[in-house]
Amino acid sequence: MIKKIFIALGIAALIVIAQSFITNIQSPADEHPGPVHWYSFSEAVALQKKAPKPIMVDIYTSWCGPCKMMSTNTFGNAEIAKYLNENFYPVKFNAETYDSVSFNGYVFKNKNAPGTNRPVHDFAVSILDGKLVYPSIVFLNEQIQRIQVITGYYQPAQFDPIMKFFGSGKYKEMSYEDFQKTLAVPVK
Repeated sequence: MIKKIFIALGIAALIVIAQSFITNIQSPADEHPGPVHWYSFSEAVALQKKAPKPIMVDIYTSWCGPCKMMSTNTFGNAEIAKYLNENFYPVKFNAETYDSVSFNGYVFKNKNAPGTNRPVHDFAVSILDGKLVYPSIVFLNEQIQRIQVITGYYQPAQFDPIMKFFGSGKYKEMSYEDFQKTLAVPVK
Protein backbone atom coordinates (compact mmCIF):
# COMPACT_ATOMS: atom_id res chain seq x y z
CA MET A 1 0.00 0.00 0.00
CA ILE A 2 2.77 2.46 0.94
CA LYS A 3 4.66 1.51 -2.21
CA LYS A 4 1.59 2.46 -4.31
CA ILE A 5 1.34 5.80 -2.52
CA PHE A 6 5.01 6.58 -3.25
CA ILE A 7 4.57 5.61 -6.91
CA ALA A 8 1.50 7.88 -7.17
CA LEU A 9 3.38 10.74 -5.50
CA GLY A 10 6.32 10.22 -7.86
CA ILE A 11 4.06 10.37 -10.91
CA ALA A 12 2.34 13.49 -9.56
CA ALA A 13 5.74 15.12 -8.96
CA LEU A 14 6.82 14.35 -12.54
CA ILE A 15 3.63 15.92 -13.88
CA VAL A 16 4.17 19.07 -11.81
CA ILE A 17 7.80 19.32 -12.94
CA ALA A 18 6.81 18.83 -16.59
CA GLN A 19 4.09 21.50 -16.32
CA SER A 20 6.56 23.88 -14.70
CA PHE A 21 9.10 23.24 -17.45
CA ILE A 22 6.51 23.91 -20.19
CA THR A 23 5.34 27.08 -18.44
CA ASN A 24 8.90 28.37 -18.10
CA ILE A 25 9.90 27.78 -21.73
CA GLN A 26 6.73 29.32 -23.16
CA SER A 27 5.65 32.80 -22.22
CA PRO A 28 1.95 33.63 -21.82
CA ALA A 29 0.03 34.01 -25.07
CA ASP A 30 -0.68 37.70 -24.62
CA GLU A 31 2.96 38.63 -23.98
CA HIS A 32 4.21 37.46 -27.40
CA PRO A 33 1.28 37.67 -29.76
CA GLY A 34 3.44 37.00 -32.83
CA PRO A 35 2.71 38.23 -36.34
CA VAL A 36 -1.11 38.12 -35.98
CA HIS A 37 -2.65 41.54 -35.42
CA TRP A 38 -4.89 40.79 -32.45
CA TYR A 39 -7.88 42.97 -31.59
CA SER A 40 -10.08 43.20 -28.54
CA PHE A 41 -13.59 41.90 -29.14
CA SER A 42 -14.97 45.46 -29.03
CA GLU A 43 -12.41 46.65 -31.60
CA ALA A 44 -13.21 43.73 -33.91
CA VAL A 45 -16.96 44.41 -33.72
CA ALA A 46 -16.44 48.11 -34.48
CA LEU A 47 -14.12 47.34 -37.42
CA GLN A 48 -16.45 44.67 -38.73
CA LYS A 49 -19.30 47.19 -38.92
CA LYS A 50 -17.15 49.48 -41.13
CA ALA A 51 -15.56 46.77 -43.32
CA PRO A 52 -17.33 43.43 -42.86
CA LYS A 53 -15.33 40.25 -42.59
CA PRO A 54 -15.52 37.30 -40.19
CA ILE A 55 -14.17 37.40 -36.66
CA MET A 56 -12.05 34.62 -35.21
CA VAL A 57 -11.86 34.50 -31.40
CA ASP A 58 -9.03 32.56 -29.73
CA ILE A 59 -10.19 31.80 -26.18
CA TYR A 60 -7.27 30.86 -23.97
CA THR A 61 -6.00 30.96 -20.40
CA SER A 62 -2.56 31.93 -19.13
CA TRP A 63 -2.00 28.50 -17.54
CA CYS A 64 -2.98 26.42 -20.61
CA GLY A 65 0.02 24.69 -22.23
CA PRO A 66 -1.80 23.83 -25.51
CA CYS A 67 -2.97 27.48 -25.72
CA LYS A 68 0.65 28.64 -25.54
CA MET A 69 1.67 26.09 -28.16
CA MET A 70 -1.15 27.26 -30.45
CA SER A 71 -0.05 30.86 -29.96
CA THR A 72 3.59 30.12 -30.67
CA ASN A 73 3.45 27.37 -33.29
CA THR A 74 0.21 28.01 -35.16
CA PHE A 75 -0.49 31.73 -34.84
CA GLY A 76 3.27 32.35 -34.99
CA ASN A 77 3.37 30.75 -38.46
CA ALA A 78 3.83 33.49 -41.07
CA GLU A 79 1.35 32.00 -43.58
CA ILE A 80 -1.34 31.44 -40.95
CA ALA A 81 -0.84 34.97 -39.57
CA LYS A 82 -1.01 36.53 -43.04
CA TYR A 83 -4.27 34.75 -43.88
CA LEU A 84 -5.83 35.63 -40.52
CA ASN A 85 -4.82 39.29 -40.81
CA GLU A 86 -6.22 39.56 -44.35
CA ASN A 87 -9.44 37.57 -43.94
CA PHE A 88 -10.53 37.95 -40.31
CA TYR A 89 -10.56 40.29 -37.41
CA PRO A 90 -8.60 38.02 -35.03
CA VAL A 91 -9.43 38.37 -31.33
CA LYS A 92 -7.42 36.88 -28.47
CA PHE A 93 -9.54 36.57 -25.33
CA ASN A 94 -8.27 35.41 -21.94
CA ALA A 95 -11.15 33.41 -20.42
CA GLU A 96 -10.07 34.51 -16.94
CA THR A 97 -9.68 38.25 -17.51
CA TYR A 98 -11.45 40.78 -15.31
CA ASP A 99 -11.92 43.22 -18.21
CA SER A 100 -15.53 43.90 -19.22
CA VAL A 101 -16.83 43.09 -22.71
CA SER A 102 -19.81 45.00 -24.13
CA PHE A 103 -21.82 43.43 -26.93
CA ASN A 104 -25.41 43.93 -28.13
CA GLY A 105 -26.27 46.10 -25.14
CA TYR A 106 -24.99 43.56 -22.61
CA VAL A 107 -21.87 43.90 -20.47
CA PHE A 108 -20.08 40.61 -19.81
CA LYS A 109 -17.88 40.46 -16.72
CA ASN A 110 -15.88 38.08 -14.63
CA LYS A 111 -18.00 38.04 -11.50
CA ASN A 112 -15.60 35.83 -9.56
CA ALA A 113 -13.55 37.30 -6.77
CA PRO A 114 -9.89 37.92 -7.63
CA GLY A 115 -7.78 35.03 -6.43
CA THR A 116 -10.60 32.54 -7.10
CA ASN A 117 -9.34 29.29 -8.56
CA ARG A 118 -10.02 29.38 -12.32
CA PRO A 119 -12.27 32.49 -12.41
CA VAL A 120 -14.11 32.16 -15.73
CA HIS A 121 -15.40 35.26 -17.54
CA ASP A 122 -19.10 35.38 -18.52
CA PHE A 123 -18.17 36.16 -22.15
CA ALA A 124 -16.20 32.89 -22.43
CA VAL A 125 -19.08 30.96 -20.85
CA SER A 126 -21.57 32.57 -23.23
CA ILE A 127 -19.65 32.25 -26.50
CA LEU A 128 -18.70 28.62 -25.70
CA ASP A 129 -22.16 27.65 -24.39
CA GLY A 130 -20.56 26.72 -21.07
CA LYS A 131 -18.27 24.12 -22.69
CA LEU A 132 -15.00 25.51 -21.37
CA VAL A 133 -12.19 23.84 -23.28
CA TYR A 134 -8.91 25.65 -23.90
CA PRO A 135 -7.89 26.60 -26.43
CA SER A 136 -11.20 27.14 -28.18
CA ILE A 137 -11.42 28.94 -31.50
CA VAL A 138 -14.76 30.55 -32.31
CA PHE A 139 -15.54 31.59 -35.87
CA LEU A 140 -18.15 34.35 -36.23
CA ASN A 141 -19.72 35.49 -39.50
CA GLU A 142 -20.11 39.06 -40.74
CA GLN A 143 -23.32 39.40 -38.70
CA ILE A 144 -21.29 38.42 -35.60
CA GLN A 145 -23.14 35.13 -35.29
CA ARG A 146 -21.30 32.02 -34.26
CA ILE A 147 -20.54 29.69 -37.16
CA GLN A 148 -18.42 27.07 -35.41
CA VAL A 149 -16.32 26.37 -32.32
CA ILE A 150 -13.25 24.17 -32.58
CA THR A 151 -11.40 23.03 -29.50
CA GLY A 152 -7.89 21.89 -28.74
CA TYR A 153 -4.46 22.43 -30.20
CA TYR A 154 -4.02 22.48 -33.99
CA GLN A 155 -0.69 22.54 -35.76
CA PRO A 156 -0.41 24.99 -38.69
CA ALA A 157 -1.08 22.29 -41.32
CA GLN A 158 -4.20 21.22 -39.42
CA PHE A 159 -5.47 24.74 -38.79
CA ASP A 160 -4.83 26.06 -42.30
CA PRO A 161 -7.77 24.35 -44.05
CA ILE A 162 -10.12 25.10 -41.15
CA MET A 163 -9.42 28.84 -41.19
CA LYS A 164 -9.66 28.93 -45.00
CA PHE A 165 -12.98 27.09 -44.94
CA PHE A 166 -14.48 29.81 -42.74
CA GLY A 167 -12.42 32.75 -44.03
CA SER A 168 -13.34 32.09 -47.66
CA GLY A 169 -17.04 31.70 -46.90
CA LYS A 170 -17.02 28.20 -48.43
CA TYR A 171 -18.81 26.91 -45.32
CA LYS A 172 -21.95 28.50 -46.80
CA GLU A 173 -21.92 26.30 -49.90
CA MET A 174 -20.17 23.01 -49.13
CA SER A 175 -19.19 20.59 -46.42
CA TYR A 176 -15.76 20.75 -44.82
CA GLU A 177 -14.91 17.33 -46.30
CA ASP A 178 -15.69 18.56 -49.84
CA PHE A 179 -13.71 21.74 -49.20
CA GLN A 180 -10.64 19.74 -48.14
CA LYS A 181 -10.65 17.98 -51.52
CA THR A 182 -10.28 21.36 -53.28
CA LEU A 183 -7.14 22.40 -51.39
CA ALA A 184 -3.62 22.46 -52.74
CA VAL A 185 -0.56 21.81 -50.61
CA PRO A 186 -1.18 22.59 -46.92
CA VAL A 187 0.88 24.97 -44.78
CA LYS A 188 3.87 23.37 -43.07
